[in-house]
Amino acid sequence: MNPDSCDRFRETLGPALDFDCAGHLLAGGRSDYQSWEVWQTAAFGRLYRLDSRSMASEADSFLCHEPLVHIAGLAHPEPRRALVLGGGDGATAAELLKYPTLEEVVLAELDPAVLRLARDFLPMLHDGALDDPRLQIVLGDAAAYVQRWQPADGHFDLIVFDLTDPDTTAAPLFTADFFRACRRLLSPQGALSLHLGSPLWQREQIDSLLERLREVFPLVTPLFPAIPLYGGLWSMAVASDTLDPTTQPATTLAARIEALLGNLRLVDVSQYHALLACPPWLESLEGI
Repeated sequence: MNPDSCDRFRETLGPALDFDCAGHLLAGGRSDYQSWEVWQTAAFGRLYRLDSRSMASEADSFLCHEPLVHIAGLAHPEPRRALVLGGGDGATAAELLKYPTLEEVVLAELDPAVLRLARDFLPMLHDGALDDPRLQIVLGDAAAYVQRWQPADGHFDLIVFDLTDPDTTAAPLFTADFFRACRRLLSPQGALSLHLGSPLWQREQIDSLLERLREVFPLVTPLFPAIPLYGGLWSMAVASDTLDPTTQPATTLAARIEALLGNLRLVDVSQYHALLACPPWLESLEGI
């Protein structure tokens, strides 16, 4: 791909900080909720953007979705039900469905356009998960799904936030009240996982999200993957009443990883613990 003959888009990482990416715009449009684009790039392969923000790419999706799912998932002794808030591209669902114990994944996606673009342009992201019989797709507001949930509907062992950023229309789903609402849906050993942001450029946002999570959950564990599409070092968190990823023995992790249906490209026993290692300059995020 000759950069001189390509289109370009600009990705904003932080205040006065952007990068340009060369590629070809394959498709784009506007749904009832947001604008969307699909690009073919040399650096990231195919990727998609919502409201001018890059969401996921073929090249580094595993660097994002494996930590988002498997730090919590591998800490759980036997996850059977999972809820994905957002995640219409199917990448999070694909990681969850690698667990042989998983009986059902509910994917609550607001925008049908995200599902369509994933099916039409980005099959590598969902790897068939959108057609897996264990996946139940619920179209509509994820917050409304959580609010109308009743115990008779069944609890979830894992809840994964795969949403747009906290400064978008998804903001109401990043409040302490909403975290508290999600807590009702979790099984006794259940856990919630979500993105926090860039430690370099979104520290205030990260501090605020961790504070809200700690209002609701006694165990909140940050983790630090590197995601090139998001500008490098990134942060996520696992929140739970009882589940602590940092205490998982290596032998237990190794056995659970071996049992997964489908190979992991990032997370092995050593990388699991490495992702949880908080560098000294970020030690305040651990709440110590």
